[in-house]
Amino acid sequence: MSEAVRILGRAMRSESAASKGVSGMFGRNVHVARLCAAVAAVGVVMLSAGCSVKSPEQQASREHKAATVPVFKLHMMKDLWTRTNSDNATWSTPITVDKPKSLTEDPATGMAVVELTGAQMVDYLKILDFNAHGGAGAHDESLATAVYDVVAPVIDTIQAPPSPDAPAPEITIKATTGPATSTPALTTTK
Repeated sequence: MSEAVRILGRAMRSESAASKGVSGMFGRNVHVARLCAAVAAVGVVMLSAGCSVKSPEQQASREHKAATVPVFKLHMMKDLWTRTNSDNATWSTPITVDKPKSLTEDPATGMAVVELTGAQMVDYLKILDFNAHGGAGAHDESLATAVYDVVAPVIDTIQAPPSPDAPAPEITIKATTGPATSTPALTTTK
């Protein structure tokens, strides 16, 4: 934030830059030019503060470990996979894992086995991080958080690089996307 204050102060003091840069638009009215520069600086600061993701400090390490693993197997509801595999970023090109290595679904249960390469898991971690930790335009935060909180500890246990004969990490995610159901207690009214 001190950087923003410094930029704002410089914009307010920069009489020559303000009069030269916007003289065509405001003539010689330096006060209007300064005000516009200050508003623009505040806008940039507010915009950049609102876009930042508050990633856990282990995020980069998790991405590095995931990249060293040939394949991951995720066991989850197919609709959970569908809802959590895109970040829908509004400030950049969205990241999506369009085509996992394999995706098989048991139609009777809705459970799917999603196989991801290490590179795809890195993308999926970025997507989950964005949606779970406050990215601008994040969606399904509670679902992304539930999935991230199951996937991250498994990745934390990986020894990078894994031995060539190590089995694929299998992660079972029990979060569901359906509506919560409850049965209200029966009460008698008098």
